[in-house]
Amino acid sequence: MLSIVDQSIDPDPIELRTDDTPEQVAPPAITTRTDLELALANSGLPLEEDIADSIIWFEQLGFVGELKLFGVSTANSLAAGYARVPTPQLLSMAGAGDIGAAQALAEISLNGSDNPNPAEAIEWYRQAASLGSVYAMFRLGELLDIFSDPQLDNFRSDSLYSLRINTLREENPLIRRDALAWTMTALLAGGLPVAQDDVGVRIKRLSDELGETGTSRACDKAGRLLLDLAAERRMRGGLVFSLEPPRLFVSVPDMKSILPCGSLEPIISINDCDIVPVPGLVNPNQKLWRCES
Repeated sequence: MLSIVDQSIDPDPIELRTDDTPEQVAPPAITTRTDLELALANSGLPLEEDIADSIIWFEQLGFVGELKLFGVSTANSLAAGYARVPTPQLLSMAGAGDIGAAQALAEISLNGSDNPNPAEAIEWYRQAASLGSVYAMFRLGELLDIFSDPQLDNFRSDSLYSLRINTLREENPLIRRDALAWTMTALLAGGLPVAQDDVGVRIKRLSDELGETGTSRACDKAGRLLLDLAAERRMRGGLVFSLEPPRLFVSVPDMKSILPCGSLEPIISINDCDIVPVPGLVNPNQKLWRCES
């Protein structure tokens, strides 16, 4: 989720091959820790401290898997640790409010057995979202998008799985709207630090499909979901949502470019953040930010 284009920074001008066209050439982008270190090599910033702080920020918001930008591999991620925990222990941890455990259980419901249960996976991700996981909000949008797609019916011959998918669709006729609403809720809760180009692509696709009226209703639903999640966190005795950004992040240039809800604003403040100029990086789809803690 954090990666945009799998290509490192090259300080030299891009040379087009004879068969290249501008549309086929991805502009240089910051996607890996090596890219980040090169970009900030002469900045004088406390890079190790900033990266460590940023990793903690994203993990607290449910991004416990690979964090390519900060050098966290899948094998060394928190998610890999959760994958080794027995299911009974995960259940206990999730009941105590552990975001990573709830997300691990969601993935077990989807992929961890010969009897996948989509509705159960959604319930676990819904619990993780209630605990403050922005990643879970994105995942809910992604799964509802997948489960509501008729093309899914062509890839699964399992009758029980098909029955469960059809039940989800029947119980929620507005599942496509909710896919868009959850994706936008994640943006509202996580702000620019989680705003990536691939998210914008999904939002545009769903918005174009739903039309102006459907998109407007999805925006309304996103606003209500954010309030509901805040109330649930308050009832659990936790902070409603963090308002502080991470020290470092890359994002789309601005939220308006991907969020079609004019009346809604992200709750994460970037007032203390500055765009970091990077020599050799000319990418209209990406900005590197550094924030004061």
